[in-house]
Amino acid sequence: MNENPAPSARGRKTVVVVLVAALVAAAVWIAILLMQQAGGPGQDGPDATGSPSSPGPSATSMAPSPTASASDLPGTPPASLPAGEAATVIWPDPGGALRYGTPQDAAGGFAEDFAGFTDPVYGEFMQGDSRSGELEVRPVADGAVTTVLLRQLSDGQWYAIGAASSEIQLDVPVASALISSPVALSGSSRAFEATVNVEVHAHGTVEPLGTGIVMGGSGPDLAPFSGSIQWENPGTGTGVLLLFVSSAQDGSVWTAAAVPVGFTAQP
Repeated sequence: MNENPAPSARGRKTVVVVLVAALVAAAVWIAILLMQQAGGPGQDGPDATGSPSSPGPSATSMAPSPTASASDLPGTPPASLPAGEAATVIWPDPGGALRYGTPQDAAGGFAEDFAGFTDPVYGEFMQGDSRSGELEVRPVADGAVTTVLLRQLSDGQWYAIGAASSEIQLDVPVASALISSPVALSGSSRAFEATVNVEVHAHGTVEPLGTGIVMGGSGPDLAPFSGSIQWENPGTGTGVLLLFVSSAQDGSVWTAAAVPVGFTAQP
């Protein structure tokens, strides 16, 4: 009697089926592992794409934004102007942070923030050379004319470098003159009650260093004025001599003239 009988045909078939199933399962798991290691298609792979209703970010949206230049960063001081240029400026403060990218903005800043106009009427910018021009300012549409002289300086920004008035002609001091206290003024004017207001400002200061008045004409023609103004002289630095006429109606600024000045020690 044979102690190790051969397996039946049905038994052999069962063994073959089990082996085949095991091999197939192993092959599937190997394929899955290879795809994950290679980053193949799948939810978390680098080539994965979202559904059509919620597309993933594009390459453009993922790119880093440009780095701001130093002049664009909050709190970054502007480039300093050469001393020779700074001495020609009446507005804004050449040593401060305020700057204007257009001549219109520089004219508006001078008229409203420095000279004190209220709701002025602005004319068109009249180009001179490629870096300069002028712009007329009026208190009302048919009011006196203040002509703001504008220039783009070496830092690429626009500045007011002077202001002339149809009602005030300043002869002394001239632009960029060195002054001490008292400062002597002369010229001609036409104003309500003949009164022209005078202020001496240092660059970067809100309050004037000194104020006063000179008396010119009050009739239809300009008439001469002369006088002197006491002011607190720091002895060095630069600033602005501002003259203005007030409106007879409400006391607001009617017209203004201004020149840059330098401060010299008392004689």
